[in-house]
Amino acid sequence: MLAEKLKFGDTIGVTGVSSSATGDSLTYFYEAEKFLTQQGFRVKRGKYVLEDDHGSAGTRFQKAEDMMDMFLDDEVKAIVCLNGGDTCNTFLDLLDYEEIKKHPKIVVGYSNVTVLLMALQAKAGLTCFSGPNFVDFGREKCVGQYPVFIDAFVNGNTDRFKNCEMTAVREGDMKGKLLGTNMGTMIHILGTEFFPDVTGAVLALEVFSCPHNKCQYILAQLKQHKVFDRVNGIIVGYNHSFQAGGAEFPQLEDWLLDYTREYSFPIFKCNSFGHVIVNSVLPIGSEIEVKDGKINYISDFLI
Repeated sequence: MLAEKLKFGDTIGVTGVSSSATGDSLTYFYEAEKFLTQQGFRVKRGKYVLEDDHGSAGTRFQKAEDMMDMFLDDEVKAIVCLNGGDTCNTFLDLLDYEEIKKHPKIVVGYSNVTVLLMALQAKAGLTCFSGPNFVDFGREKCVGQYPVFIDAFVNGNTDRFKNCEMTAVREGDMKGKLLGTNMGTMIHILGTEFFPDVTGAVLALEVFSCPHNKCQYILAQLKQHKVFDRVNGIIVGYNHSFQAGGAEFPQLEDWLLDYTREYSFPIFKCNSFGHVIVNSVLPIGSEIEVKDGKINYISDFLI
């Protein structure tokens, strides 16, 4: 299920799905709202977007209400999630996926928002987007992030991801539905109805704050749930915990090789998506192919 492209003058909805906007994040929220308005978009706040319920952007019921209101509001053409965090899984069971199917819209975010994107793909078949959170448009990196956003959602191009420099970790070609991206949060829904079928998928993985022991238990959990039995390949993104300090060993891709040593599926490294960088937009649910180290789309991701 595909959403329509954005046009200048359209309304962008912002709703909280995980952590609340407090401190610097609240400043970034107001700056982002101002910036996007200046660019010619209208911004519509969710009723509870600035709520703070013990660090979460509202109760699980408030988050579900805001999300459904955005889907059911014909004026809203895209939903840009407020922020990442830890509590995006708390309201998934409160959403009406049958209604969502009737109102396909752009939904974009990253980090803990991965949980929502994968759930919408699993339960509604909606192609969603790993990309900037709303507060990112109030940060300094907005200078680089906004053109990527416009290229994806107005022009229909995700060339920053498609043309990223790919390094083979384990050689081969792969094809399948693109799923991901934040592995530290996708395990929050692993083994539930909200985790999509990864059979034949290309899995994009990145992580933010992840000591080596945490990285190992996440990979072990994915393996024990037979995720690696079913995927056609993996693309590893930028991993701030490991890469911010330089080329230390092991990196995420090294741990991944260790935990998938009995498998033969390809693994590629691509530094264009992750945390604390200008984030590429990845269409979650779109069919892609990696051939000779180059990414190609084999299905549309917007109409």
